[in-house]
Amino acid sequence: MLALLRHADWALLAISVFVLDIPRYTISLMALVPMRWPSKPAIVEATGGITISVILPAFNGGPGLLHSIASLHRQTFRPLEIIVVDDGSTDDTLATAHEAQAAGLIDMVIHHGTRCGRSPAVNAGARFARGDLVLAMDPDTVFEPTALARLAAAFRDPRVAAACCNLGVSNEGASLSTALQGLEYLMSISAGKTFLDIIGAISCCSGACSVYRRDIFLARGGLDPGPGEDLEMTLRLRRLGYRVRFVPDAWASTVVPDNAVSLIRQRQRWDRDALRIRLVEYREGEIVRPERLSDTLQRLDFIVFDLVPTLTFPFYLVYCTLIFGPQTLLFLAALYVLLLGLALFNIALASLLFGRSPGFFSLAAALVFPLYQGLAMKVMRFIAYTSEILFCASRTDDYVPPRIRRALTGQRT
Repeated sequence: MLALLRHADWALLAISVFVLDIPRYTISLMALVPMRWPSKPAIVEATGGITISVILPAFNGGPGLLHSIASLHRQTFRPLEIIVVDDGSTDDTLATAHEAQAAGLIDMVIHHGTRCGRSPAVNAGARFARGDLVLAMDPDTVFEPTALARLAAAFRDPRVAAACCNLGVSNEGASLSTALQGLEYLMSISAGKTFLDIIGAISCCSGACSVYRRDIFLARGGLDPGPGEDLEMTLRLRRLGYRVRFVPDAWASTVVPDNAVSLIRQRQRWDRDALRIRLVEYREGEIVRPERLSDTLQRLDFIVFDLVPTLTFPFYLVYCTLIFGPQTLLFLAALYVLLLGLALFNIALASLLFGRSPGFFSLAAALVFPLYQGLAMKVMRFIAYTSEILFCASRTDDYVPPRIRRALTGQRT
């Protein structure tokens, strides 16, 4: 294996590392070293009278709802109000919300008799909100005590219209799948978004936790009712000239899919939506366009590190086969050893920079992390992109209720 690597063309090795998605985070982490190490998170000062309303859209979110509400009451910066929107749930979500309201834990319950989708639920809550800011969160998101204060502090800059927080995985020890996602979040969110925030290139405020200026959110129409609403809203605000921030020291944790089938469904949806919104709705594939430098960097991050490596991946495997013939698998195994070394370095450095120590199970999962990130996720993303390009598959995604989807399709045809 070492002999194959030693005699392989260096350009081929460079392309390998690029296609298999490792250097993106190595570059980000190395750039962050002088900024975050050995510094500690700054103490959050008073927020200057700003208020925040929390909107909790919930469809069958009963199991995690009370945990999310409890974390809001532990905040050093308490929300002005908490609004739960039950989006046609068939479990005990509505009953749990009413009990929490009776106990004084939340301020308002809005009930949709039939499911309308996450975006209409958030938009409905925003119309009743009284805070200067609105926080849209999932019912399985749990915040660390200083998270809301740190998020609110980002809005001292009047140009900022939206901000999102750092995310960990609360069920990281549930399965190999969740352990790998925990490492992935450390790389893509903690390391990746922290670097992108420095260059002003944040492209998506996560649906698990996003804060908006209420007046701007309402004036600009709220969340789009179609799929991929978090990405679409972020790009819309950027196009309108507003700034979007990522706050790395504001931490929350969320539940991720704990089995392969659920994970594949989630990532297929995310990737199809990303391709449609970026290339069709916002035409980010255009080479030359009048825009801010930060918007150019935001587009290039997607094109260079997501789109191009994904679409060239199968052709690269064919290329390797043509060059190495029967030794292709041996070459790829040798390449895997190289990528594993880079991945372990990235994980160790990210853990030091962000103060998040992976558990024993996650450290064991790190041994297959390059296979997960460089192969499994790449194949899933390639299938998603292909299905979207050929069949516009995102238009039939069940994330949006069928009646809402039919209305949207009718409006757009």
